[in-house]
Amino acid sequence: MAGSDKKGSGDVNKAGDMIQPVDYPAPDMRTERPHVIVVGAGVAGLAAAHRLLERGHDITLIEANSFVGGKLGAHRDEDEFDHLVPTGLRNSLVQQSPDDEFVAMLKEQLRKDGYDPDAERRAFGMATCPDCPNEKPNKRTAKSRPCCKDLRKDDWHEHCYHMYLNWYHNFWQLMRDIGVIDAFEPMTDINYLRPDPDADPIRSVNPGSLATAVQNMTCGVASPADVYLHSQALRDLLATSTHEDRRLDQMSVEAFMRSHRYMTEESRKASHRVLAKAFAAPTAMASAATYKSFLKFGARMPEPTMWLLNDHTQDAIFTPWLRKIADLAGRFHIQPVETELGPDISNIVLEELLQEIEKNKAEHCDAADLEERPSFTLMPLTRIAGIELDPDTGEFLLRIDKLLKSPSTVPSQTNPVAPTETHCWRFGGQLVLAVPPRQLARLVHSRARDCDTWYELCLAGLDPELVNTTRLAGAPIMTLDVVFKRPLERPLPRGIVLLLDSKYEMSVYDNAQMWKSETGDEPRPPMLSICASDAQPLMPFADQPGGAQTIVYLLLQELSRYIGFDPETDVYRGRTHLQTNAGAELFINAVDTWHNRPKTTTAIPDLFIAGDYVQTPIDVVTIEAAAMSGLMAAEAVRRRTGKGEPVDIIVPDVIPGAAMQVAAAAGRPFAYAARMMSEADQSMRKAYEALFPRS
Repeated sequence: MAGSDKKGSGDVNKAGDMIQPVDYPAPDMRTERPHVIVVGAGVAGLAAAHRLLERGHDITLIEANSFVGGKLGAHRDEDEFDHLVPTGLRNSLVQQSPDDEFVAMLKEQLRKDGYDPDAERRAFGMATCPDCPNEKPNKRTAKSRPCCKDLRKDDWHEHCYHMYLNWYHNFWQLMRDIGVIDAFEPMTDINYLRPDPDADPIRSVNPGSLATAVQNMTCGVASPADVYLHSQALRDLLATSTHEDRRLDQMSVEAFMRSHRYMTEESRKASHRVLAKAFAAPTAMASAATYKSFLKFGARMPEPTMWLLNDHTQDAIFTPWLRKIADLAGRFHIQPVETELGPDISNIVLEELLQEIEKNKAEHCDAADLEERPSFTLMPLTRIAGIELDPDTGEFLLRIDKLLKSPSTVPSQTNPVAPTETHCWRFGGQLVLAVPPRQLARLVHSRARDCDTWYELCLAGLDPELVNTTRLAGAPIMTLDVVFKRPLERPLPRGIVLLLDSKYEMSVYDNAQMWKSETGDEPRPPMLSICASDAQPLMPFADQPGGAQTIVYLLLQELSRYIGFDPETDVYRGRTHLQTNAGAELFINAVDTWHNRPKTTTAIPDLFIAGDYVQTPIDVVTIEAAAMSGLMAAEAVRRRTGKGEPVDIIVPDVIPGAAMQVAAAAGRPFAYAARMMSEADQSMRKAYEALFPRS
């Protein structure tokens, strides 16, 4: 339970610090139930909160963003001036509502600084869009406003598209529990586009399945010989003994591939396409042990190749998930929030949900029954900025920041979101940190109070293994959402489409074809989510004036090599939305990092860690790894408190190692013949290109 005693402002603790008053005590549920604070409302945090709530624990869920879901979440645009106004200037002109007076003041200040906003009227991502074909009057101002200004506010944006695999057993069980399993559609195809708008898509069906092996070998993504060589290398990787996993963790995927003399450069590119586009990790960096983990679970269940959602994640997953949590809770509360431009657009969904839940409980639930259930509080736009243990009481001291903007939507980390309020909590319950590696590394080295750093009081000093979180690396996957004005002459295939040999390792996904909220009887203009998995060459632009415009321009120019459209005239500029994801990087399963990744439990008895990077049997960064880590944290807390039944955790089955060794040995003799065929094919191609060079 949260402690109630407070130190006076003149007291001194064992470290010799003046102890600050606890000016904002942690939420006190005032029950005999264990109280758990979960920091981070991504899949891991929600999974932990859900299972602990089922087992009678009071939960406070803290989230820095205005929306839940983490890297799986969806949000609506909070700031209409993201691509027009430099961050520092925008923050200096904060108002409670983005009305005409605010816009006029904004433009006047920009002009004083030598910048003319009207010269940017053709810029991507503007609040207004002069080339919008339909305009309607604004009743309040009696002025003409482009319609896409209003439509933009209803556009949902995800971190990037997401695939869901058959072996995500713990995730699927959570989806069944919240009643949304029917929102997922099976997808058998992965499609590829070459840099030719007139070329037909290349279609691969259920990669990894024996039933489609010959079809995929001849589909055209590479020569049949190179496809065979790649599949043989994967069999050899899966055939390695589990006793060699430590050696594999110290070896990159590229090194493993090169250790087999039958491999060719073209056959190695296939693994690069998977790792670079799905995990933002080149083969020279990715751990071979982690790649083996990813493959061994998928090889057991290769059909269908994946599942995709039929709507954005807020409607399809997280609103129903919060409803389920509300059913479990006696008291369900969402703290209202506002952003720097007034009431947060994404959070309106949460506020409407809260009103619906409160009304339903008042009409259908018995007050005495609700009193017996545990309590749940969600606190959006709230950030944990520092943690330490009080050496006198053993309680957690938490530095709490209240924010006006979601940190993960900020284009660059060089201008982090500043807090509007800062408080210090004293908390004596269990704490689950379900935050990304960068945030965790900062927290374990920070203090909760404004005083000198004291190593013995930081979490890293109390548990030296947490120091290793500083060694964990991540990479952003940039996402550009683009709405077209008209259907494409050659419609994109449904589902994930990979762009072969593209700059920035790009792939596209047409939300208009998948989201039920966007589909209709007539062909709909594309709503593309364009992902750049190799975003490092673009990141330096994010910190520069007009840098977002440059990034948008470069991505659309590259996309036009694959899809027939004119970036200048065929897209709604006012609805173009860029996410650099600088604050929401994807953890890289790099070589020799397993021992640096945190475990669920720590040397601090009431501190637990969750997240897709935490050590789990899944190993590889996936939605399933996040779900399993959350369940492992819930079970660890349950064992600590002794309340409730054990939490079920499912480890996926794999094909027996002996069977994989037999399959690898049987295919190896043919690999050398395939290598000779591949080399002959490459020689003929080079000779042809020498005689008939491309223009």
